[in-house]
Amino acid sequence: MFINVRKYFGIVADFLGEGRLKSVAHKTVVINMNVMDFLKNNVRPATGCTEPVAVAYATSLAYGILSGAVQAQEQGISFTGEYLVPQGERVESILIKTDRDVFKNALAVSIPGTNGQKGMLIASAMGLYCDPSQGLNLFSGVTSETVAKANQLLQQNKVGIDKVTDADSKATLDIEVTLRYIPNGHPQEVYVRLREDHDRVEEIRLDGQTRYKALPLEKSATRSQQFPTSLEEMLDVVRNLTGEERKEVYRGIQMNLDIADAGSKNVYGLGHGASLQKLLEEGVLSDNLITRVRIAAACAGDARMGGANISVMSTAGSGNQGITALIPVAITGEYFHKPIDTICEAAMLSHLVTKYTALQSGHLSALCGCAIKAGVGAAAGVTYLLGGNLEQINAAINIMSANITGMICDGAKEGCALKLSTAAGTATESALMALSGVRVPTDNGIIYQHSEDTLKGIGKISASMVSTDLTVVELMQNKC
Repeated sequence: MFINVRKYFGIVADFLGEGRLKSVAHKTVVINMNVMDFLKNNVRPATGCTEPVAVAYATSLAYGILSGAVQAQEQGISFTGEYLVPQGERVESILIKTDRDVFKNALAVSIPGTNGQKGMLIASAMGLYCDPSQGLNLFSGVTSETVAKANQLLQQNKVGIDKVTDADSKATLDIEVTLRYIPNGHPQEVYVRLREDHDRVEEIRLDGQTRYKALPLEKSATRSQQFPTSLEEMLDVVRNLTGEERKEVYRGIQMNLDIADAGSKNVYGLGHGASLQKLLEEGVLSDNLITRVRIAAACAGDARMGGANISVMSTAGSGNQGITALIPVAITGEYFHKPIDTICEAAMLSHLVTKYTALQSGHLSALCGCAIKAGVGAAAGVTYLLGGNLEQINAAINIMSANITGMICDGAKEGCALKLSTAAGTATESALMALSGVRVPTDNGIIYQHSEDTLKGIGKISASMVSTDLTVVELMQNKC
C-alpha cells in the first residue's frame, strides 16, 4: 500500500520541484490573512513528541544563555551559532516544572534516538547537548553520544521534576526549567519559562535578573494577523493559495507520509499499524479507503510515539494533530487520483479548521486533540477534496463532532496510535457520510446548525473538564 502512495507523491514532488504548480493571484477576500506567516507559526516540523521536546528546548535555551549561543535582550532572542558542548560534571542540577497537561503528555512517550527511553527527564538532559537554534526540531541531530552523556546526568540524579500542582480552570501550556551550572568555579542559575506555545519564550532570568520578558500575547506580532472566523472565510483562503503557499503545505503532506512509510516498514511502539496490515493481508480487513487511512495513521503514530528519529509536520502545536490532519487528505487524494492543487487546498483547510478548534479548546486539555481538533479538520479537508460544498463541509464537521468528541487525553504514549487510527478513519468516514446526505439533527446533544458554534461548544466542554484532567494526572502520578 505505502509503496504506491510514495510513488504517487514522488511524482508530485518532481512536479513541485519544477515549479509548475498552479499559482493563483490573490483576489479580494473576506479576510486579509498572511498564509505563509500562519504556516510558519502554526505548521512546523518537530522531531519527537512536542511536549518533551519543548522541555528539552527550554533546557537548551538555558545552557545557551550561559555559553553565549543564545542572546536574550529586551528586543528579542537571537542565536549566535557558536554552540559549545557543556561539560556534564559542571551541571549542578536541572529542575523542571510544568502544567498538568505537559506533564501528562511528556511522562510516558518514547524519545527519539534513545532506543525506547521515555519521559521528560531524559528529554531535558538531552536538550542540554542540543543546539537551541533548531527549535522544536532540536532532536533531529541526536547521536548515541548525546544520549550517553544525558544518561550520565540521570544516573547522578541531577535532573528532577517538581510535583504537578496546576489546578487552574483553564489549561495553559507552561514549562519552567531552572539550570544550575558551574562554568568557572562559581555557580550560575538560568531560569527559562515557555508559556502558551511550545516554543514561545515568556521569560529568561540569569542569576535572578530578568534578561528577557515577552510582550503580552495579544500584543505579539504573530497573533496580530487576522484568522478566519467562519468556514466561508477559510474556504476563501484555501481557494486563493499561491504556488509558494501550496508548496509549503505539500511539504507537510510529504513529511507525514514519510513517517507513515517508516512505520509500515519497521515495528515501532505499539505496532498497531503492523497489526492492521497483518489483518488486511489475512483478509480479515478489506482493502478500501477507510482501511488504508487507518493503517497509514496508525503506522505514523507508531513511529512517532515509538521514538523514531524522523520529523513530523505538526499543526496547532501538535505532531499527532498533524498526522490526523494530513494523512486522511493525502491517502484519499491518492485513492481517488485527485490533482495535487486540490490536495494542497484540502490540507490547508484541515490546518485552518484544526487551528480554529484549538483556539476554542486551548492547546492541551482533557480532550484528545489528535482525535477531536485535528479530526474535525481532517473531516472538513476530505470533504473539500472530494468536491464538497460549504453545507457538506459543515455537515462533516458536525458528524465528526457527534461521534468521538468524548475521547479523553491520557497523555502521549504508544497507545496514541490507536486514537490516531480511529480519528483518521472516522474523519474520512464522516466526510463520505456528509457527501452522501447524512446530517446530524440540531436537536442532538452538542450539535448546532453552524459547525463553528458546535466547535465553540466543544471548547466549553474542554474548559469544564478540569476535574477529569486532574484525575487523569493523579492516576498517572500514582504510578511514578
